Amino acid sequence: MRLEDIAQELELEAWEQRQQDAIQTAPSKPSATHCEDCEVLIPTARREYVPGVTRCVECQEFNEKFGRRL
Repeated sequence: MRLEDIAQELELEAWEQRQQDAIQTAPSKPSATHCEDCEVLIPTARREYVPGVTRCVECQEFNEKFGRRL
């Protein structure tokens, strides 16, 4: 197996583990009313659908894609 293939496999395994951790983590606090990164109001529907949410959709997507805050 090539070194690149091994690296890609390890990266995929790490990503899958992060996904499982996110699914299994129960929220320990109520949803925030405003995004912790950009301070925009988080819609009520999002707060109810995603218990413990702390970011707006845009900031959450950015955080998931780049693994850091704005």
